[in-house]
Amino acid sequence: MFTRRFTKSVTRTTLAAAILGMAALVAAGTASAGSVDDAFLAQLQKDGITPPTAARAINDAHGVCNALDQGNSAQSVINAVANTTGLDHQGANTFAVDAASAYCPQYVTST
Repeated sequence: MFTRRFTKSVTRTTLAAAILGMAALVAAGTASAGSVDDAFLAQLQKDGITPPTAARAINDAHGVCNALDQGNSAQSVINAVANTTGLDHQGANTFAVDAASAYCPQYVTST
């Protein structure tokens, strides 16, 4: 289960498109750390989110993008992240935005 050490507002960034489903969020696989992975993990840490493992966070992040690719709504993805990780709504939103920013930036807009 993910933990959230502090709350951070994500008012400047919103998800602009839709997301897959919960199945993608729990998909297993191995993730090799690379520069994008490292940047994503660093952003999670900066946002106060501590995943149980780096591989789990990276896999869940790819699930966010898979869900968006499938046309699911941003709210559906955030709810799936919350259900899968145990993060509260704001933490799940932060995780989803961080994931999309790192791995599928075409779904992120700045406001």
